[in-house]
Amino acid sequence: MKNKIDLRVLKTEESIKKAFKDMLLEMPYEKITIKELCDRAVINRKTFYLHYNSIEDVLEEFQEEQSCEYFDRIKDFDHIKDVDKLIRTFFLFSEEQGKFYELIHCNSNYDYIHKRQSNKISIKSQDNFGSIRKFNEYKQNVILTYLNNSISGIYRQWINDGKKIPIDEIIEIATTLIKSGIDQILK
Repeated sequence: MKNKIDLRVLKTEESIKKAFKDMLLEMPYEKITIKELCDRAVINRKTFYLHYNSIEDVLEEFQEEQSCEYFDRIKDFDHIKDVDKLIRTFFLFSEEQGKFYELIHCNSNYDYIHKRQSNKISIKSQDNFGSIRKFNEYKQNVILTYLNNSISGIYRQWINDGKKIPIDEIIEIATTLIKSGIDQILK
């Protein structure tokens, strides 16, 4: 017999996550307390601890879910040869995630959180860089740093500027800039 999903558990976890997201949009992460999170989620502390050990666990679950969802979209790309697809997918995925994602990725107060999530994606993506395998590991590191920082930096600037450029146009700009750099090194 298959394990049934307990809808009460799902509802409680969704309530905790929603309260967490709302609070993060209103206050610094460090100010979020379990007590206030429980009040907003309309649960008691004991219920919270049945699902999570800490506020950090809630954040980590969000990051894991987002990392897995994003990786599922890019897992078949060669991140160098398919850099245009990678950039488009990154921007469209990021746009789907909304204000919470923007805050985590664009507010310098959360650089450590953003870095941790980027590292999760990088680790999962290690097999997707076939076209730079001809370089030694140090050159590979430089190329991957350029790629990751360029995509992330352009996205952050676009968000910080209030998305004044239409998404398709910013994708085109990012692709042209990044792809030309990658193409030069692969020659």
